[in-house]
Amino acid sequence: MIRTAEPADSTSPLSKQVYEVTTPGRLHFGMLSFGQPYGRSFGGLGAMIAGCGVRVRLRRSTSFSVVSHVGERAIGVAQRCAAAWGLDEHSCCEIEVKEIPRQHIGLGTGTQLAVAIAAGMQRLYVEGSGQPEQTYTAKDAAALAQAAGRGLRSSVGVYGFGAGGMILEAGKLQGEVIAPLVSRAPLPEGWRVVLFVQREVEGLHGDAERTAFAGLEQVPLELTAELTRLAVMEILPAAIAARFTDFAAAITAYGKLAGKPFEKASARLPYAEATGKLFEWLDLQGVQGYAQSSWGPAVVAVCESQLSAESLVAAAEVAGLGDRHDMRIAPFDNRGAVLRDVSDEAAEG
Repeated sequence: MIRTAEPADSTSPLSKQVYEVTTPGRLHFGMLSFGQPYGRSFGGLGAMIAGCGVRVRLRRSTSFSVVSHVGERAIGVAQRCAAAWGLDEHSCCEIEVKEIPRQHIGLGTGTQLAVAIAAGMQRLYVEGSGQPEQTYTAKDAAALAQAAGRGLRSSVGVYGFGAGGMILEAGKLQGEVIAPLVSRAPLPEGWRVVLFVQREVEGLHGDAERTAFAGLEQVPLELTAELTRLAVMEILPAAIAARFTDFAAAITAYGKLAGKPFEKASARLPYAEATGKLFEWLDLQGVQGYAQSSWGPAVVAVCESQLSAESLVAAAEVAGLGDRHDMRIAPFDNRGAVLRDVSDEAAEG
């Protein structure tokens, strides 16, 4: 049963409450299946990284408003949540997007933003008062994503919002709203990723992405089987056992194999040639684990330590990669999103 908080009037103490939701960023290493007439579609493997997500603040209001360049999208999510939960026309919110990465580069920003707004709306109007800090389970995140209208294809970012770590999801059967979670594994605290993002280019999204999917041929069952084997029998066990070499090699193999059905569509992207050269350079440097995240342009190299990550960035700078790419070192995130009551901080600010 949905428990609805008190109406948003000026005399309610809750009307002054401000909640901040901070999410990790999402890496997606590739889908398991697409286009088969029976069985599951999409699915896939990914991981969450710290410091590359979104941070939003929400407070009650009698109308929807947003402080951000993604205003229309943010308000649309909040309105969708209000409708999903049966809230009245006065149950609105003011949204302030404090931090958001560049969109459409492969970090799953849209899902993290949408589910973060849903989480804030839920605390404001559905749950009412609660703990000053809240984390989420995978089940929580799936419910929030459903209200926000996310998870139409991949649910890696949905489950990563809830729990962090490495995520394997099965893909959707016809009629399913959110794909089921197969496994979630924490990643070793010392491991790092180096993120390479080519400037001034974007991956496919919106109508262009829908058109690309419409033109894809079905993924052969044999390819799906091998991707599943890599994920279940190599990548996840290596992550759990902290066997870095095995993990890194399997990530590279998975990424290359998962990219094959998308080769024709990807080859037309403006950064395709640069990404290929970056892969070649990483290979020459002896980097064992690397892959493109989603459509890119984000490319991730996995490193066993902060020191090895710093050495890779230094070598990249010497090679001139910094002229074209933004580079960032990030730890994996094993917690997922966090909601905090920042009412006092907001009042002081």
